[in-house]
Amino acid sequence: MPMRYCIVMFLLLALLGTALSWMTSPWATKSTKVVDCGVGKSVFTIDALSLDPAQPVPGENVSLYLDYSVPAGVTVNDGEARYAVTYNFLPLTPTVEPLCKNIPCPLSGGSYSNVTYMQWPSSLSGSLVTKIMWFDGHGVLLLCIQLSTTLQKVTPSS
Repeated sequence: MPMRYCIVMFLLLALLGTALSWMTSPWATKSTKVVDCGVGKSVFTIDALSLDPAQPVPGENVSLYLDYSVPAGVTVNDGEARYAVTYNFLPLTPTVEPLCKNIPCPLSGGSYSNVTYMQWPSSLSGSLVTKIMWFDGHGVLLLCIQLSTTLQKVTPSS
């Protein structure tokens, strides 16, 4: 899956959050937004991008749907995928892997679909931003997705 490391980062953050969390109160997703951060800068065109459910519930499964187009005449044989995570405005060490490790290469002109399944992080509070960027072998930006969410601890009313 092309966004495997995104999932790994989410899971690592969830474990970190669990270790540091208050165990008595539930958590909620306050807001979530997934956007194409490569508009006008990337070679590929994102045709559709969505989360299901649109407002994920911490600890439950979520799907990231991606439909994208590769322009005619473009062929990608190699490159890299970069996954950068920022938690409460602090950047974590990005993950970089070969692009063709998780997507079928070569990619040539046409339409493609991808679905990534992950468990939404729980026990985190604050801002979480994940940026997924694909580059070709020459460092040209192919695609960019940014997933931003605000997570909060729900305080029981008494």
